[in-house]
Amino acid sequence: MLAFGLGVSACGGSESEEPRFVDAGKLCGSVFSDDAVAAVETAIGDTSFFATGDDKLGKVATAVKDLYADGQNVYTSAGEFCVINGEKRGSGRMDISFGLYKPDDLDRGHASDQRFYELGKLAVAGAKNSSLYFECVSPQLDGSDKDPARIQGSVRFSERDVPESQALREDNLTVLHAASFALAKKLECENNGGLPQMAVLQPKPEPDPSQESPSAYS
Repeated sequence: MLAFGLGVSACGGSESEEPRFVDAGKLCGSVFSDDAVAAVETAIGDTSFFATGDDKLGKVATAVKDLYADGQNVYTSAGEFCVINGEKRGSGRMDISFGLYKPDDLDRGHASDQRFYELGKLAVAGAKNSSLYFECVSPQLDGSDKDPARIQGSVRFSERDVPESQALREDNLTVLHAASFALAKKLECENNGGLPQMAVLQPKPEPDPSQESPSAYS
């Protein structure tokens, strides 16, 4: 009887519990692979991360569809997609979210730590804030063949004390691209919303400063 009791104890509890920490490939509904996994690790400064819990990709996709059906004349948030925290003290944090944007949002300037990239309709990569804009024509979005859904992904990077650099900007944008590509696929966007399967980060020439509007990305 004692042996049987020990066996029950050994088989219960811990094995069925969700892990507290996971690797980057298991974060955010497992949307990261290859270059995005490496970008998460180098930006956050860790290889082990707090488990993100529920897969929110479906919830964000549903929110995008509901917002699109209600109209898209102002920026509207579709909610948080994922929060990434490293296990080590002093590691960084990324907050990824999505929403619908207005056409004139593409004409705004950028903060001093940000750069434009040729990705989607527009990509703005920064050490603290990055945005990726793309359009979606999908059978899930009634009328999008005439008026595509304008989707904006955003990532906020914080906590880790590292200097601004091109590498950090591009890590942030690489992670955001992977999340955006996953959302485009979930929504069945035509041509994946114009996003490549893997991020190809090509800097975009800076516009004439005299033509820039005040930044909305700072």
